[in-house]
Amino acid sequence: MNVKSKVLKIRNLPCDGKKLDTISSKPYGFICVLLIAGIILLCSNYYLVGCVITIFSAYYLFFVKNIKLVEFFDRYALFYMNNGKDECFVLFWEDVDHWEFSKCKNDLDSLTITLKNHQSVSIKCVSRKKIEKYLTECTTQKDTCQIHKQHA
Repeated sequence: MNVKSKVLKIRNLPCDGKKLDTISSKPYGFICVLLIAGIILLCSNYYLVGCVITIFSAYYLFFVKNIKLVEFFDRYALFYMNNGKDECFVLFWEDVDHWEFSKCKNDLDSLTITLKNHQSVSIKCVSRKKIEKYLTECTTQKDTCQIHKQHA
């Protein structure tokens, strides 16, 4: 069976489809909470702890680059490799046979996707719940859409 999912250069990505969501390397909410907590600690008796937390969170917020890790579209997902070669893995929802997460203690979780041509792809990823949500919704949605088209 022929599948469309493969590794592509970022400049060759498909430009069609509706963008659903993005996972990036900066958790803005958590950083802002730390920054506010640091400022509150600066105003209290824990001046040194507040100073350290404020400096680190402000540095991370303003000077560390935000990198796109995963983008979800209605027809496919893009898993950016960030390996210096400007590549990403394009996963079309209709190519997914099954998938599973492997929890790693000392590293990122590993997502193993088996395509319909029995090729297996392993991707290190963050934000497991968001990825599970879109994989569940989009892969089952495509299956039900194909069933309705067959019976129509």
